[in-house]
Amino acid sequence: MKKTAIYTIIFILLGLQACTDVLQEDPKSFYAEDAIYATEQGVETAINGIYYSMGAFQNYGSNFHNLMMPHSGLFYSSQQASVDLVGLNANSSNINISSVWEFMYKTINAANVAISNLEAKDESFSNKSTALGHAHFVRGKIYLDLVRMFGGVPLRTKPIDLETIHLARASRQEIIDQVIADLTIAKQLMPGPKDSPNGRPGKWAAHAYLAKLYMTLAVEDPAFWQKAQEELLPIIQSGDHKLMPTYAEIFREGNENLEESILELQYGFTGALRQSDMIRLYTPSNSVFAPASSPTFGRIRPNKEVFDAHFKQYPSDPRIETTFLYNTYPRSNGGTQNIYPKTKTGNNGYACIAKWFDSQYNGTTTERNYIMMRYADVLLMMAEVTNEISGPEEAYTYVNAVLKRARDTNGDGANDAEQPAAWSNMSKETFRDRIMAERRYELLTESEDWFDTRRRGYDYFKAHVIDPHNANPTFDKSRDFVYPDDTKNMLLPIPLTEISGNQKVSAGDQNPGY
Repeated sequence: MKKTAIYTIIFILLGLQACTDVLQEDPKSFYAEDAIYATEQGVETAINGIYYSMGAFQNYGSNFHNLMMPHSGLFYSSQQASVDLVGLNANSSNINISSVWEFMYKTINAANVAISNLEAKDESFSNKSTALGHAHFVRGKIYLDLVRMFGGVPLRTKPIDLETIHLARASRQEIIDQVIADLTIAKQLMPGPKDSPNGRPGKWAAHAYLAKLYMTLAVEDPAFWQKAQEELLPIIQSGDHKLMPTYAEIFREGNENLEESILELQYGFTGALRQSDMIRLYTPSNSVFAPASSPTFGRIRPNKEVFDAHFKQYPSDPRIETTFLYNTYPRSNGGTQNIYPKTKTGNNGYACIAKWFDSQYNGTTTERNYIMMRYADVLLMMAEVTNEISGPEEAYTYVNAVLKRARDTNGDGANDAEQPAAWSNMSKETFRDRIMAERRYELLTESEDWFDTRRRGYDYFKAHVIDPHNANPTFDKSRDFVYPDDTKNMLLPIPLTEISGNQKVSAGDQNPGY
């Protein structure tokens, strides 16, 4: 079921105030909290509000894309506010960094409010434990992203008040411990996906994101590979999620909350309320892929070397046509527009992303959901961890399932295309490099791009992101930045708004290099 304008009300009632706003609030405005948590319906409203906050325009609905895609090193953005990000020279005053930070903490506060109220209530609502599971899941997911993006951050586990408005950075390990605690509770309390209404994630989402944390830690301590595998195996054994018959079907307009989806952000038409800007960011301007009355910008585009690498690896991979718009596209006012690789310079010297088109886009909102996690990701993670634990022989099963689906263009289980061919006869080291590239071919723009480029450390980032970009033969000196060889890019800078507004975070707490 799609979200509606009712979530504007939810959003206000949950008290999602910025830190500075709390000081100015009239306490009487929070009278609705008791009413919300007094009934099962109210509890449902509160949990919907938390997910609404997670998918808001200032969060994963838009600014997350504006921040994480350009700074991943895999994308170009024509947005002026992203110039520092595109050049891997992020500024702590960047509006996207401050917006995402602020709204992640607003979402955390919404989860904290829910957890606090639900734990304090004596009423034995039938949805109480499920609601607690969702609140812990969202909080754990947000802290997982924050610790991967910034390292140690302020750790807030209670609703914000005058005593906690200023809070020092916690250590990276403290945030990691909180993620483990939250997602462990979530996987115990959340129902399975078939019992999760309204597009909400099931318990396997908590397992999967715990696995992502453990895989990040495994680069430092190989013992975590086994822990990641222990989270992934039950998802696969459950049979609750399955690959869709074809890759193209996942991104077809009107398809949503499919069996393959583990976490989708739910969007719907909400009048003039701007929530998701995804369509505008990826769809090229003046194209037939969105209504002419609803302008799009196509600001975020894959770097030339990202497009080239997929074509070089698998020239006839059917996923290319679903992932990319390239060479030319039909313009809404007639004629065609040349883009990469037909033209190699200027804003159109890049291909476009084709996964998120919406012919019904109304200029402010969309009904297209954003897929943040799907079962193919779980299979690729399982392939990676299995290779690390026992080598490629047992790992082929998982990656080859994803590749077989990629070859199937009719949904009949047949190998309609020759590529991507099944893997075999690889060394452990070759498999390790290929699985990271395979994640990009399968999952480009599905929320993990920045994290995947950093997860294996700076040497990987330099060898597989910085160097290929700087060596691209179609480098456009007027627009393509030379990426710096700088370890600071393993993290983002703490936003200036936090340093100036939080009395317990100072310039001396800034991440190295910023």
